[in-house]
Amino acid sequence: MKKIIALMLGLVAGTASFAQQTPSQTPATDTPQTNLVITPDQKIKLFVQPLATNGHLSLLDEQGYVLYGANVSLQEGFCQQFDITGLPVGTYRLLIKANDETVTKTFVVQRVPEQTFVVQKS
Repeated sequence: MKKIIALMLGLVAGTASFAQQTPSQTPATDTPQTNLVITPDQKIKLFVQPLATNGHLSLLDEQGYVLYGANVSLQEGFCQQFDITGLPVGTYRLLIKANDETVTKTFVVQRVPEQTFVVQKS
């Protein structure tokens, strides 16, 4: 299970951009810029870059039911961690709404049966 989670973390980290931006590189957009990171201990961290407004954060299950919702300040950026160990198998969405724009990050919780690995020895 740890190997699969580490693989998922590597895939997510490989597609995420963690480059530092100077103020002149800050995107001139009203759309929230977000990163989603899955940690090896089955937590999800959501990062939102600073935006001169407030927003609304929602966690929805695959039927669209709101499992969590909160109004958040985005002026200094935002970071929230979610413990997903108690979530049942399924597809979930994190939504950030700000300035009439919505950004959606989707993740899947799944069970992985034991797997056999073959390793070549010299």
